[in-house]
Amino acid sequence: MKVAAVIAEFNPFHNGHEMIANEAKRRGADAVIAVMSGNWVQRGDTAIISKFSRARQALLCGYDLVAELPTSFAMSSAQRFAAGGVYIADALTADALVFGSECGDITKIMKTVYCTRSSQFERVVKELLGTKETLARARETAVNELCGCGELLRSPNDTLAIEYINAAKDLNSKMEFEAIKRVGAGHDSETAADGVCSASRLRSTICDGRTSEMLDFMPKNAAGVLLRDIENGKISDIKRIEKAILMTLKMSAPQELALLPDISEGIENRIYGAARISSTLDELYKNAATKRYTNARLRRLVLSALLREKREDQPDTPRYIRILGLNRTGANVLERARKTCPVPIIMRATSLKESKEFDFECKATEVYSLSLAAPDPSGAELHERDYSNKVNR
Repeated sequence: MKVAAVIAEFNPFHNGHEMIANEAKRRGADAVIAVMSGNWVQRGDTAIISKFSRARQALLCGYDLVAELPTSFAMSSAQRFAAGGVYIADALTADALVFGSECGDITKIMKTVYCTRSSQFERVVKELLGTKETLARARETAVNELCGCGELLRSPNDTLAIEYINAAKDLNSKMEFEAIKRVGAGHDSETAADGVCSASRLRSTICDGRTSEMLDFMPKNAAGVLLRDIENGKISDIKRIEKAILMTLKMSAPQELALLPDISEGIENRIYGAARISSTLDELYKNAATKRYTNARLRRLVLSALLREKREDQPDTPRYIRILGLNRTGANVLERARKTCPVPIIMRATSLKESKEFDFECKATEVYSLSLAAPDPSGAELHERDYSNKVNR
């Protein structure tokens, strides 16, 4: 059995996600598994629908097993996001890591990876940061100087691919790497092409109530899951908890904010100051903006404050692997993985009651629920539909 792994958010699931699973199987994969962000995503936002609904979308559209990437990794920097996802994929005995790519050239991607792992790269980046250059710009310039591939670091999927491979090498993983050229609309694009539009455009369409416009860009089964959630009031909108976020920040002292993950260079003081003069999240992000911090990083910090996540509480690697759904092929993958997996593989949430990391996940889900038009009852994480995403095919 050849197992291919995809690290994703499926926020929401669209035609491009189905194409990746189909292409991985066309290339010889017997099973395709997904390591998927939970209810909070890397851009510093809530997922448009719950992790259970998105897992079901994936299982109905070509994926055989979906494992959760815990919030601590999902709502983090690209490096930590990649490290968590790769760790889980490797622990589930994936033979290949498959990813969408703007360039679609694995040779060029690998060339860039080796460049970013060199001592020369570290030296050039350090020198450029000394000139007050942003980290992203410094990395791109350094790659251009050393191997001429700097444009890859301007492409979101290529950048993530580089981080995935770096994480796999740090882990001494034996996984192979396969790049699938992205087709259709680009990341965060407001246009559509070849039956594919960006997830951000789909989210805007859904939130605006223009559901008929999204159907051409989603597999029929995935659209069915989404339409059900729309009907049941299970669409998330972070603006529903905007006041709670602002209240949390207004009541936090700078020394408390300094304990958040990924804080550096005194950014906690900017957030603290911005919170006192802002009445909306958009105002907050505008007032806290700085050249060296991306908007996504600011959003992640703000939500980490809301969830009371501290840097010292973040595990270096996932402490368990939670399966959100699987089919018969996925069950075979799971049987193989259990023989060697270095951490517990969990199907039923009640098995995790004594886990500090899972306790944080439960609290994150409670807060996420408040962003829904029809919030779930308290304790939904523990009483979720165990095995509800078992697809018999």
